[in-house]
Amino acid sequence: MLADPSPATRADTAAKVAQAYKKRALTAAERELAQAIIAALARDVEASVRQALAEQLRDSNELPRSLALRMARDVVAVAAPLLQHSPVFSDADLIDLLQAVSPQHQSAIAGRASVSVDLADALIAHAAEPAVVVLMGNRGASVGPLQMGRALDRFPDSRGLGDALARHPNLPPKFAARLIAQVSDTLREALIARYHIPPAMAADTMMQLRERTLLGLLGDGALPPALADLVVDLQKRGQLNGMLVLRALAGGDLAFFEQALAQLAGISLGNARLLIHDPGRRGLAAIYQRCRLPQDYFRMVEAVVDLARGFDFLRGASERAEFVEMVTAMVLADFTALWDPQEQRWLTRRRSRAQAAQRMAA
Repeated sequence: MLADPSPATRADTAAKVAQAYKKRALTAAERELAQAIIAALARDVEASVRQALAEQLRDSNELPRSLALRMARDVVAVAAPLLQHSPVFSDADLIDLLQAVSPQHQSAIAGRASVSVDLADALIAHAAEPAVVVLMGNRGASVGPLQMGRALDRFPDSRGLGDALARHPNLPPKFAARLIAQVSDTLREALIARYHIPPAMAADTMMQLRERTLLGLLGDGALPPALADLVVDLQKRGQLNGMLVLRALAGGDLAFFEQALAQLAGISLGNARLLIHDPGRRGLAAIYQRCRLPQDYFRMVEAVVDLARGFDFLRGASERAEFVEMVTAMVLADFTALWDPQEQRWLTRRRSRAQAAQRMAA
C-alpha cells in the first residue's frame, strides 16, 4: 500500500485481510492486529475499499459488533452486504437501524434470509414502501395475515406491494379480494381516460369482472374460516352485494352463498344453513327475503339448494367439481334469461373447468 496507495490496491488489501481474519487460523496477537487493520480500512475515504471489506465480512461471526453497526450506517454499497447477511446483529440492532437509515438500507434488512415477526412488524410500521415490498416477497420472513393486512392498510395503492402479495403462497382470500378490487378500479380509470367510456358503464363492467375473478380465485374448497373473513371484509368495503352472492351460487359455490347469507342476515353460519336447507323451503324464503335478494332469482336458488341435498361436500374436490358441473349446466339450461351473454360465457367456462377437474380426479 505504501508502494501503490491507489484505491484499487487498498480495496484488494482490505479483501485479503478480511479473508485471513475469517479463517480463524490467527494467533491472538495476529487477530488483534487484523482487527486494527480492518477498523482502519473501514474509515477509508474510498467507498470501494469499505465495500470490499463489507463483502468479505458479511457472513463473519467474528466481526466486532461495534464495527458492524458503524458500517451498517455507511453508504448503501457498504452497508447492504452486512445488513442483509451479517449474523452479528440482533433483532433489536436491526430495528434500531431501520429507523435511522435510507429506504435502500431498509430493503437490505427486509431481504435477510430469516426475518422474525418482531422485525417484520417493525419494517411494516417504519420502513418505506420499497422495503415492505421486499419483505412481502421474502419467503424467509415471518409474514402472516396480520402483517399482510397492516402492509395493505399502510400502502393501499402500491402496485409493487400488490404484485408481491399476489405471488405469496399463503395469501388469505380476503386480501386477494382487495387486490382484485384495486386492479379493477385502476383498469376502469384507464379505460375511461383512453376510450371515453361513460363512468357508470365502466363501473358496472369492472364490478362484474372483479366479481367473476373473485369467485374464480376463491371459490370451491375454501375453508369456512377463510370464507368468513372474506365475506366480513367484502361487506365492510361495500362489495358484498346481492348479485355477487347469486353469481356465486349460479357458479356452484354453495359454501360462499351460505356464508354470505349468514353475514347479510346477521346470524350464525349454522343457523343460516338450517334455514337455507329447510326441507319445507320456508326457511330459505325467510332468509332470502331478510337479505333483500332479487325475487326474480329465487326459483334458481331453490333449484340449486334442492340439487345440493344429494351431495356430500366433505368427500373432496371431485364431489365439489361434480356439483359445480351440474349446477352450471342447470342454470345455463333452465335460467338463461337471468344472465347476460358475458355471464353465460363465464358460467360455461366454469362448467368446462369443473368437467376437467372431474376427469383429472378420475
